[in-house]
Amino acid sequence: MEVFCLGNKPWQPCYVMRMNHTTIMLDCSLDLPVLLNFLPLPLVYSPKLSGLPRWQCKDPSIAVDLPEDIARLFRENVGHVFIESLPLFRLPETGLVDLSTVDALLLSNCFSALALPFLIEKYGFSGKIFATKPTVTFTKQLMEELSHYIYRAPPTDHSAQWKNDSLWSSLPDGTLKESSDFHNWKELYTMEGIQKAISRIQPISYSETIDLFHHVKVTALSSGFCLGSCNWIIETEYNKVAYISSSSTFTTHPCPMERARLKSADILIMSGLTNAPSANPDTMLAELCTRMAQTLKNGGNVLIPCYPTGVLYDLLECLKAYLDSANLSNVPVYFISPVAKSSLSFSNIFAEWLCDAKKTKVYLPEQPFPHAEFIKSGRLRHFPNIHGDLGSVYQTPCVVFTGHPSLRCGDSVHFMEAWGGSSKNAVIFTEPDFEYLHALAPYQPLHMKAYYFPIDPRLNFFVANKLLNEFAPRCLVTADSYLPSAAHSQKENVCLQPEMQYYGLTRGRAVTIPLDGKFQKIMLDPELASKLLPQEIFPGVSVTSVLGLLSSRNNQHTLAPLPPHHRPHTVGKLLWGELSIEAFVQALRDQHGIVDVVIEGTEEAKTLNILGGKATVLISPEKTTIRDCADDKLRAILRDLVFRLLVQV
Repeated sequence: MEVFCLGNKPWQPCYVMRMNHTTIMLDCSLDLPVLLNFLPLPLVYSPKLSGLPRWQCKDPSIAVDLPEDIARLFRENVGHVFIESLPLFRLPETGLVDLSTVDALLLSNCFSALALPFLIEKYGFSGKIFATKPTVTFTKQLMEELSHYIYRAPPTDHSAQWKNDSLWSSLPDGTLKESSDFHNWKELYTMEGIQKAISRIQPISYSETIDLFHHVKVTALSSGFCLGSCNWIIETEYNKVAYISSSSTFTTHPCPMERARLKSADILIMSGLTNAPSANPDTMLAELCTRMAQTLKNGGNVLIPCYPTGVLYDLLECLKAYLDSANLSNVPVYFISPVAKSSLSFSNIFAEWLCDAKKTKVYLPEQPFPHAEFIKSGRLRHFPNIHGDLGSVYQTPCVVFTGHPSLRCGDSVHFMEAWGGSSKNAVIFTEPDFEYLHALAPYQPLHMKAYYFPIDPRLNFFVANKLLNEFAPRCLVTADSYLPSAAHSQKENVCLQPEMQYYGLTRGRAVTIPLDGKFQKIMLDPELASKLLPQEIFPGVSVTSVLGLLSSRNNQHTLAPLPPHHRPHTVGKLLWGELSIEAFVQALRDQHGIVDVVIEGTEEAKTLNILGGKATVLISPEKTTIRDCADDKLRAILRDLVFRLLVQV
């Protein structure tokens, strides 16, 4: 079996595995943190962003030959260099595997599926795609929101002019220069590309087994991370591969993580661990509520840049309870996104994908999430953008949930400019995949307070190590950065501590893992089966010899009777069983008086030297051979003894 790593980061999984003549892709994440390299996209002219100083090339030999219009595409602020252009996106590695040969794509959650339109439109992917129903819905919402944010900005004619090798080499270390594959960054897909990609996904349910071309079977299991998120079991008749991606053992709104069927896999592929291993989500949530209450009581506003799904539902639920307890029930909460309405609606519709506590409410009947009551009371209002009805109800102080978490596009750009000048206001970051200081860099100097409370329910290293011991796979495949190395401590809270064989991967690398592939399942034709006469060799076990015509079609093997015109070769009796060396030596001594037997060799194969070398018997699990025996009488004794100790069929 081969495993290829195409993902950019461990929390941006994209793997391709080849097993049993089938090529399967596991997730196709899009590198969204690459947005931090670009200047924010305001809807209207921004004096502050447009007034940021131009970056000056420090290499005079490059600066002389550099076209002025290209050099002006870079701006610099507080040590960070930004591209003044429509953002481009970094895809998974596309040169390692021919994506047109991939048979199937298994999606684990909506956050790990955002590169799908690129695979279909640009790289000829034509395989089957499987995901749970909520994953299909929320993937579509995330794609539509991102596309809306990117393409509603004023058009630009120089999206890719900054791709200059000489210029790139002169950039400061630690900024854009670290991304050496910038030539392959692509413009985001359009709404048409989104519709085409979503229409290709086949929705499935938890524990539903899908047969892929009679080669392998795949099954989705709840991962506990978000609505519809799943892990995957990939099985053949004799091998089992488990794929764990973005899972959680916390008790939140999704179905809990299913663990029993992940045990005893031949290979376990683990990705998507928390990007904030030292931050406890419950502690971060409590800190967020405390800082938010302080800001609101001081007359300030709170901005929470976020995705329109996932942790947002838990934040809204805790927010409602906390505002009531803090005597802030009159503070309005606004959720602004082009998919805000559908996101809140679908979260209440997917009852079967919720935890038992919320699922029970549906059958009472009650709304599983309190944000339904929050909306009904008028305290939570949702809007597609900031231009329509928001102006007629807008009040301060308030709490605003809006995108994008990178602060590079969406309505969060407007609020950062509108509220950034007052120290009463605050922006609270909850997404750990974006470096918050880098996200704030183009807005500096900034007077509003900034807090970083990463709320990431994905597995941390401590829990992942416990699960590895529980699941006990034969070998582990995971990211290099998750494994012990000289670069970081051997403590459980900073890396995995696998007690089994393991393989580390980074983008663009592949590993080959040996699997036991000696056996294939063969179906017996009923006519042939009716003619077999098994012989019982000991209670409960019968054997017989079979002679037939083996045919293989659509990866299924069938043994049928020989055609009438076919004359089979005469086959004598066959021997079956395992020859006991102790019984063989004992019979030589008791029945033939031969005691001069020297046993040599290993546990797998033994050599018996008889009568000082007059005969040699080689015994292994596959065969028994009599060698170097010139005495015909002794050879007959040894041969007959072997026949008596084995079963003749």
